[in-house]
Amino acid sequence: MEPVADANFVINYFRLSADRRLLFGGGENYSYRFPSDIKAFVRKPMLRIYPQLEKIGIDYGWGGTLGITCSRLPNFDRIAPNILTAGGYSREGLGMGTFAGFVMAEAIDGTASRYDLLANIPAKRLPGGPSAPAGAGHAVLLAAG
Repeated sequence: MEPVADANFVINYFRLSADRRLLFGGGENYSYRFPSDIKAFVRKPMLRIYPQLEKIGIDYGWGGTLGITCSRLPNFDRIAPNILTAGGYSREGLGMGTFAGFVMAEAIDGTASRYDLLANIPAKRLPGGPSAPAGAGHAVLLAAG
């Protein structure tokens, strides 16, 4: 099974592991604290998609800190003429982070048109200012069937 992600604002994503167990990620929060029971936290969105898994055990649950923006688009910013930044990939860090690196390298090499275009997209600031916590994403691995 190829990885799947839905189109919800807070996405759910899932795939089968090599040993054919369901790996399901979903449910994020905007706190620097993780839920006390990540398995129960992720079980709720999982059961909305797969209610037939209600009695299946979850072997592992984990979470991680994410850089989430209000628009879910990464923020590109030119802090000074020779200082560029990009971040806030909102769970899309592998692809978007690689793309941002290419665009930043182009800008450093003298072709800044794509970087400047992205840096001019208005970015809403998260409530709480610079000390506001990042979001947290969570995932579980179900028992072997």
